[in-house]
Amino acid sequence: MHRRTSLAIISALMFSFSSYTIPVQAKGAKGGQGPERVVSVYTDTVQYHEVSQSISLIGKLQSVQFVSVAPEVAGKVDSIKITANQTVTAGQLLVQLDDSKAQAVLMEANAYFTDEQRKLNEYATLVKSNAITQTEVFAQTALVDIAKARLAAAQANMDDHYLTAPFAGTVGLLDFSRGKMVSVGTELLTLDDLSTMQLDLAVPERYLSQLSTGMVVTATSRAWDDQRFKGEVVAIDSRINPETLNLRVRVNFENTDNHLKPGMMMSSSVVFPVINEPIIPVQAIEYSGTKRFVYVVGEDERVTRTQVFLGARIVDQVLIENGLDIGDRIVVQGLVNMRNGLQVKDLTDQQETN
Repeated sequence: MHRRTSLAIISALMFSFSSYTIPVQAKGAKGGQGPERVVSVYTDTVQYHEVSQSISLIGKLQSVQFVSVAPEVAGKVDSIKITANQTVTAGQLLVQLDDSKAQAVLMEANAYFTDEQRKLNEYATLVKSNAITQTEVFAQTALVDIAKARLAAAQANMDDHYLTAPFAGTVGLLDFSRGKMVSVGTELLTLDDLSTMQLDLAVPERYLSQLSTGMVVTATSRAWDDQRFKGEVVAIDSRINPETLNLRVRVNFENTDNHLKPGMMMSSSVVFPVINEPIIPVQAIEYSGTKRFVYVVGEDERVTRTQVFLGARIVDQVLIENGLDIGDRIVVQGLVNMRNGLQVKDLTDQQETN
């Protein structure tokens, strides 16, 4: 009797223990798993923001056409045909060097050519009567060609003693006088076409997609505080500087009033076209080291952890350069313990109703 009572007690204890260790499967849950956790969150739809970016850059002006006038031959300055700051036309004589020796060489070359040409004319008559051979005629023809080349060289040397303007422009200051001995390459004066000035700007590469020829650039100078100069982008360099990661952009300014001078420092402002970029609340961002993430809610009410690249911050919102599309629904509240693939319950509509 005592033994039967002990067995009954043991059986009751075993039944009680087994009733606590067997899991109860929730309705709709997979076999062997507990109920799936659903997190309540508040969401927001990604909107767009009109972004009008501009950058301020500095640079030095230079003429579209400019040159340092220097002789190609050595000699003595014989005459100066212009004055400082004079406006000249293309081809106008600026400076003349002493050409007496060059004239003598030219006269000699011309005489030599004339004589050789005379001989060739005589040979043409003699060959008809078989007085000379055709080979002699060919030889004389070659001598005529040589004489012609010498004459052309002498003429070119003569022309080098006359320094002319390669284009219309304004002469700079003159720091020499008649009688000065100059050597080859000695800079005598500068010539600038002041009608159009150009400004080269170093623009960061991230603005490349927004650059285009024809864009308007506004610039100011300390020399003319009350005046704003408007220029136009005329060229964009084909390469980016690998060291600075900047792109050279060329801007032209029409200088109708001659206020702009070569070498003048200019402060310029480049305004880019308005673009629409996604914008989200700052509180929707999850920080992980140097990376930034947001949780995008799908149609099945599950979230996807998505990396985003941030742009400029505007008060308590931030622009998204890449990673989101306008119209995406993202979690803005309830990020604690949020993870990829989690199912959420959106309380946004209830909050708006209340």
